[in-house]
Amino acid sequence: MSLVDASRMNGPILLICTFAFAFLAVAVLKRRKGYSTKHYQCIPLLTEREQDFFWRLREAVGNDLVIAPQVVFGAFIKVKATAMTDKNHARHVVAHNRCDFLLCDKKLKPVALVEVDDSTHNSAKAKAKDRRRDELMKAVGVSVHRYRGMPTAKEIRKDLKL
Repeated sequence: MSLVDASRMNGPILLICTFAFAFLAVAVLKRRKGYSTKHYQCIPLLTEREQDFFWRLREAVGNDLVIAPQVVFGAFIKVKATAMTDKNHARHVVAHNRCDFLLCDKKLKPVALVEVDDSTHNSAKAKAKDRRRDELMKAVGVSVHRYRGMPTAKEIRKDLKL
């Protein structure tokens, strides 16, 4: 058998192998991008410190206010119509920030935001971010209350003017 005959016989085999390899490569890549529940797990909504604070807050506000933990700003702040670039940035701000606790009146209108600050709020960058968030809340008429320690229920009621 000549070299030309051998290459003619290997041509279809090479073509089949190439298609098989391509098919397997696509299947592997699709599988990686696919949805799988094995990558998820349920975790507590609040840290232990936040849980302790939640119950103190519950004691302080009683039935006067509704406490909503871990609320994304976009759930209660609407971005006004502005220039497109400004609006996109504004949407990013409300979509990527959340508060520890949002306090609402009986009609579920937000009235106050409560933050449990820890050492992660000590850096200049974190303080600047907190200031911007506080300014945003002031602009939309939501008061901000920040706590480093664990206040008494009476102190919280006084701060919230309840």
